Amino acid sequence: MNRRFAFFVAGLILLACCAALTVLPARWVMAMVPEPLPLTVVDASGTVWSGSATIAIGASPHRRTIPEPLRWRLSFSNGPRLLLSHPWLGGPLTLAPAWLGVGVSAQTLQLPATVLSTLDARIAAIGPGGELSLKWPAMFIGLSGQPAGAPLLDVQWLNAVSALTPIRPLGTYALALKQGASGGADLILSTQLGPLMLKGAGVLDRKSGFQFDGTAQADPAENASVQAALDDLLATLGPRQNNQTLLRFR
Repeated sequence: MNRRFAFFVAGLILLACCAALTVLPARWVMAMVPEPLPLTVVDASGTVWSGSATIAIGASPHRRTIPEPLRWRLSFSNGPRLLLSHPWLGGPLTLAPAWLGVGVSAQTLQLPATVLSTLDARIAAIGPGGELSLKWPAMFIGLSGQPAGAPLLDVQWLNAVSALTPIRPLGTYALALKQGASGGADLILSTQLGPLMLKGAGVLDRKSGFQFDGTAQADPAENASVQAALDDLLATLGPRQNNQTLLRFR
């Protein structure tokens, strides 16, 4: 009798916990976002199962709230899945919990390049414009991690412009993130097209954070007027050495 009563009480507690989870306020999500991430939840409504949140992106001194809230809902079709949607996403983003990690669906994200201003004061000073196109493959995030060299994220800066030069557009640039051997991510910046040439490499990991070193310069094949039109932009990005601007971000 006592054992039956104990099971009955345990069942009631479990049922109460499940019921409580369905109405937990979405504002609890605000406390779940890790501090080091370059984003934060400004406000949230609904529940942790179905709700929406206003997101701000960028480093803390330069954060900017993005238009339209991020929405989510929990689905149990083919197992528990959290479906996230936003007008900037190419479609719903699916997060599927699994043993020791979470599966993330492949997706694309399109956003204005003005968000680059939120990353660093020097980038904000050049007044970036154009479009950013982000693409990532389906992956599993967990203790095992991805194999070294696995693609994590591809970013393209399309129709790049700057408020410091009349040249329109400056070009097209690509940033590739791949799984690093030490557990972090390796970054490679390259120029695909344009009179402003950017290149560099860096790492992103928990221990050292973000470290990037690269160069920027006017294409030597361009005429003198084009190179002169890029002087203010290059001077704002960093110090000059051997006719190149040094890019160093920490």
